[in-house]
Amino acid sequence: MRGGAVVAARSSGSPGVDVVLVGSGRIGEEEWAAVLAESVETRSVHAALVARGVEQVDALALAAVQDAAFAVAAGGVERVVVDEVDEVPLLAVAGGVAPDVLVRETGRRLDEVAALAVAVAPYRDRVVAVRGAEEVLGAGRREIVAQATGRRTARDIAFAVGAGLHPVVVGISLMLGEGLLEIASPEVSFSFSHGGLRSLGPRVEAGERPG
Repeated sequence: MRGGAVVAARSSGSPGVDVVLVGSGRIGEEEWAAVLAESVETRSVHAALVARGVEQVDALALAAVQDAAFAVAAGGVERVVVDEVDEVPLLAVAGGVAPDVLVRETGRRLDEVAALAVAVAPYRDRVVAVRGAEEVLGAGRREIVAQATGRRTARDIAFAVGAGLHPVVVGISLMLGEGLLEIASPEVSFSFSHGGLRSLGPRVEAGERPG
């Protein structure tokens, strides 16, 4: 945070800016390495990306913050630690995001996912494509289907395709409802590393008990 605003956020459940840029094919791995090298001198990854013709860098930085916040909320928070270290973020949001605005947006995303017809646990449920599904999809959905081997969660697929966790969760839920994907059986998937986490359901206010 800077000046009371959130300028960057990270979560192991959400692809960072580097994963999104390289995984989506917006820039190559060698080009990203060059961006990092240039930023050492200019002290700005933002400037290095703009100089290489990468569009909507500010929007990319904001999306990374919003997706990281969603990833944290979707996985549950056991404890909070305040760190006084002033770490320089890889790509900061210019001007930052007001905490209350970020909380509202995170809540909206959680509510959106909970309202979908098929609930998905982004760190637990592994999905598998139905035979022939890739033949009837657009390019964006086809990428998700290609990674739906029965051994990957929504989080795994988000990292594989270079997309935010939230849009991947929404996409998987919709395709589950359309019969294009299925939740993999234990015989197909590997052992669950987040077996105790539930699918995302409706939120409850502090002090209330889940229904």
